[in-house]
Amino acid sequence: MNREISMPGAHHSNQIGELVAVLIALQTANPLTPVKIVTDSTYVINGLNTHLDDWENAGWINVANAQIFKAIVYQLRRRSAPTSFQWVKGHSQITGNEKADQLAHNGASKTTTDTIDTYVPRNFDLQGTKLSKINQKTAYNALMIKKHIDYKRPTLGMLDITRYAVETLTTTLETDETIWRGCRNNNLSKKVQIFLYKTLNNVFRIGEFWAQIPTFGHRAKRIWDLAKNLWPNKHSPWPEPSLGLILGSGNISLPRNAQAHDENDKKRAAIIKGASRLLKILISESAYLIWVVRLQLDRATACKSKRSTKTTSEIYNTWADVIEINNDKYKTGKDWVNALEVLVGIKLPRPPQTEVSR
Repeated sequence: MNREISMPGAHHSNQIGELVAVLIALQTANPLTPVKIVTDSTYVINGLNTHLDDWENAGWINVANAQIFKAIVYQLRRRSAPTSFQWVKGHSQITGNEKADQLAHNGASKTTTDTIDTYVPRNFDLQGTKLSKINQKTAYNALMIKKHIDYKRPTLGMLDITRYAVETLTTTLETDETIWRGCRNNNLSKKVQIFLYKTLNNVFRIGEFWAQIPTFGHRAKRIWDLAKNLWPNKHSPWPEPSLGLILGSGNISLPRNAQAHDENDKKRAAIIKGASRLLKILISESAYLIWVVRLQLDRATACKSKRSTKTTSEIYNTWADVIEINNDKYKTGKDWVNALEVLVGIKLPRPPQTEVSR
């Protein structure tokens, strides 16, 4: 059986693809015929052979791709013939594995999506959590899953603005959950995470309110120009900053090939991943700096301060300090994607410590 599957929905991953491949194979196979599944996914094998009992006992709480796993378990338990799993190393010139990768690549290129049946009959779908296995953390997570959050209208508007702005860059339509999770992206500094979260909740007066501040516009433009000049255009054109793109900066991911077939593909994927990380940092930190400058202008106006506002050189020096660069590095066109020392909040790895003899 050779199938090219195009995954439905906006959010895909290699793990979901591996799970769906196993599910469709089991749905297609005769329940009375022995089946051997050969895969390079330890995620699938460990999930079904090592973690399954714990997941079921905990009621599948906080288990990623739980519905697909449950559909696979249903297919396994309805079979009369034995089913075995064998792990093989990926990209090791194994004919079947290489063919599967090619089919996956072809499926990702399809213009129409396929329907994936994840139905599980009620008598096979275990419900609830074993009391002997539950703890306070698990119970809290279960309550949060069931809890319905009613967002205020301004917040809903911010989420929609963010969703469609990110889609224009990544071609992926984010959900409310992924947008909120993006606010906590590890590539963003803590202060930026808080800024994005509060802005999504419409706590700050932003956007059109900034236009009322005299001389503010050219300072914001100066900061965006600095970020644009720092961006290596060979990876992707610099996106036009917008409110939605700023709020969704934690969700930015430049498009790349779904499958890596050789070392060159892997290197290109790593470069695109690094470029996406850099773009997150440039957009979020620049926007936050603009916000800080705006507050300083507000404060100076409120206090009727005679102190002059920031000059162009002061704006540059502040921005360079935030991005952790100096004039020499900025002028030499350093490779910002792979150079760790120029990224916000990321320090160079420590040198290996040697044991001192006493």
